[in-house]
Amino acid sequence: MLDLALNHEEELKKKFRSTWFSEKYKYWTFTNYSDELQIAESTWVHHQFASLDSTGEVIGYIGYDIDRASDLVYGLNIINFTDKKVIFGIDVGNVLRDIFEKFNFRKLTFSVAVGNPIESSYDRMIGKYNGRIVGIQKKQVRLIDGQFYDRKLYEILAEDYLKVVEI
Repeated sequence: MLDLALNHEEELKKKFRSTWFSEKYKYWTFTNYSDELQIAESTWVHHQFASLDSTGEVIGYIGYDIDRASDLVYGLNIINFTDKKVIFGIDVGNVLRDIFEKFNFRKLTFSVAVGNPIESSYDRMIGKYNGRIVGIQKKQVRLIDGQFYDRKLYEILAEDYLKVVEI
């Protein structure tokens, strides 16, 4: 279940801090350092959600940035703090649906560090919704292990998404 991240700010910050310097979460930061999570108090530039299990425990975070002038969403940020993949996956699907069906944004762009275990899921999602892999930037991001990784860029247009879901 999704709720506003603002309603779970302290718990989210604590969970994010627990990922700092973790090999498991090295792909999340997209860099070789970590900052305190900033929860926006407005929905103009950011939409941020906590993913909750049936007991109300925070199991993940889903957020994205909004470019209002271009009517697009970018910087999709998804992190699951648990192994509750089904519940979290439903929440990710709901956020994707909201981007195109509820908020009517015209485009979603996001990226992943090549090698991230979630990369194959993103590739499948792009295929499912007629999106595309825009390209790969070679040795673009440096992670906490000090290594440089390629960055894969994705995009989905609302018109292509809507053809698939037949709204």
